[in-house]
Amino acid sequence: MNRLTSLALVSALSLVALSGCAGVGKPSPQPGLTGTEWQVRDLNGMDVSGELPGSVGQAAGTLHFGEDGELYGRAFCNGFRGGYRLEGNKLETTGMAGTMMLCTPVQMEREQVMLDILGNGRRIEFTPKGELVIHAEDGRTLTAR
Repeated sequence: MNRLTSLALVSALSLVALSGCAGVGKPSPQPGLTGTEWQVRDLNGMDVSGELPGSVGQAAGTLHFGEDGELYGRAFCNGFRGGYRLEGNKLETTGMAGTMMLCTPVQMEREQVMLDILGNGRRIEFTPKGELVIHAEDGRTLTAR
């Protein structure tokens, strides 16, 4: 085998070997937050996705991440609004305010936990199932789909 043929064979084998590794270690594309809407399903390990008997109004937690940096939604009882900034996976919320309707004790408890986690949110991640997880500074989590 001459030198040129050997070089071509080694090059071809190298390309085949490298092409087999193309997807290894490469992160899968992650959905962005801008322009998305989420339903809160879990607050620090507690399932909050079910119906609440006797609830006042909409007893769901929702998050809307606007294209203009606005974060708004419903916190199981009251509506809320504020700002958000995301740099990589680092989350910062600002100027959070909400309505002040009185709801059932369970709704009010869920609302307090949700808004506290959002107000202290420092990091986000997307799970392989496509869920959004917001991690508060103290380790508590909010999971939404």
